[in-house]
Amino acid sequence: MAIDINKANPVQAYQNNANLSALNQNDKSNKLDASESKIPASSTELKTAQQASLIAHLFGDGKSASESSLKLTYQAAIEKLNEVLSVEFGLTEDATTPISDEALKQQGGMEYWTPENTAKRIVDGSTAFFSAFQSANPELEGEALVDRFIEVVGGGVTKGFEEAKGLLGDLDVLEGSIADNIEKTYALVQEGFQDFRNQYLGISDENNTETPSPVTPESSLGS
Repeated sequence: MAIDINKANPVQAYQNNANLSALNQNDKSNKLDASESKIPASSTELKTAQQASLIAHLFGDGKSASESSLKLTYQAAIEKLNEVLSVEFGLTEDATTPISDEALKQQGGMEYWTPENTAKRIVDGSTAFFSAFQSANPELEGEALVDRFIEVVGGGVTKGFEEAKGLLGDLDVLEGSIADNIEKTYALVQEGFQDFRNQYLGISDENNTETPSPVTPESSLGS
């Protein structure tokens, strides 16, 4: 599914909204004392500008919308994962480095960005922090440890998916195969977390009768 930029021009609309938001912030800043006029842009302003730049790169030429939607979803999931891990570990900087615009440019075609491959990278990136999480929570062990870990990282990833769906909805592309791929990717991430839990607890597929449950009450991604 291709995006008709000339007809709908959602990228321009998003960027215009981002610019309007930044202008509104600047108007407020102009009312401050001169001594405060050199305060750097807020994290919200910077994030809005970064999102506009990323969206322009991914969707600006109106091509490969399905591939681009998964790139955007991966970016959002990793950013939210960074946020929750920074809080959990008491860090002042991101626990990992989110994928950058430059890295996105260097990464390949749709095979690299299938729901299966995207979900695997999200799960692998999340579960790589298990040892650090275990060290930071010595009072937890066994089932309580792995369940709390999945609650934390899974919750962050879910928020990332929700943010990505919001951005794609604003672009009017969250439909058809794009929406299906996002839902499939999210379901595969949940399966990956469940497999990680089972492996840690030594639960074999033959003996596992548990039904995976959502990470949080808000984790449903239904439109």
